[in-house]
Amino acid sequence: MNTTTEKKRFTTRDVMVIAAMMVLTFAVYGAVGALTLPFPFLYLYCAAGIQEFFCATFYLVVANRLNKHGILMVWSAVFGIISALGGYVFLLPYFLLVGVICELAMLGKDSYRKPLRNAIGWSCYGLGMIIGNTVPIWAAWESYVAKASTEGFSQEVFDMQLNMLSSPWHMIGACAITVALALLGCLFGQRILRRHFKKAGIVK
Repeated sequence: MNTTTEKKRFTTRDVMVIAAMMVLTFAVYGAVGALTLPFPFLYLYCAAGIQEFFCATFYLVVANRLNKHGILMVWSAVFGIISALGGYVFLLPYFLLVGVICELAMLGKDSYRKPLRNAIGWSCYGLGMIIGNTVPIWAAWESYVAKASTEGFSQEVFDMQLNMLSSPWHMIGACAITVALALLGCLFGQRILRRHFKKAGIVK
């Protein structure tokens, strides 16, 4: 019983693995955001999906290596904490909720080593990311505009954001793009795992 409990807990080595992959994840998030910002459509409709596509491999490394429930919860919580430190405190409970939903999608034994389950969980996380981009707009428009303006947002981006939120079909389209790219990212990541990480013995 104690052995089972220990296996479910995150060890210091587990935390180091998650931290390393999350550092790479946030580096990709920053690069994709900066590269797509000059192109409003790409930034608003595709950036989250592009981020999830490239970062799926990092997530899959953690998932397959640790195979413990709570990975997506930690992933979401860390993003929520960083968002809160950036001034959007209300995003912390939002991303905690995203983490709970993701973990519910991953219920079951060894789900973190099953490609289909990982694709579902990662897609839920991607949906949480794209929808989360709209939360500051609804919750704190004035502070959002002030902060975004200092980060290089153009009036075209603001206008397109409002158009995107005013049309359910636009938002559905953005969500569909994000999920599609997240799923493709998982397919690509699984190939990377099989060809490199599993042969090297990094993951099982």
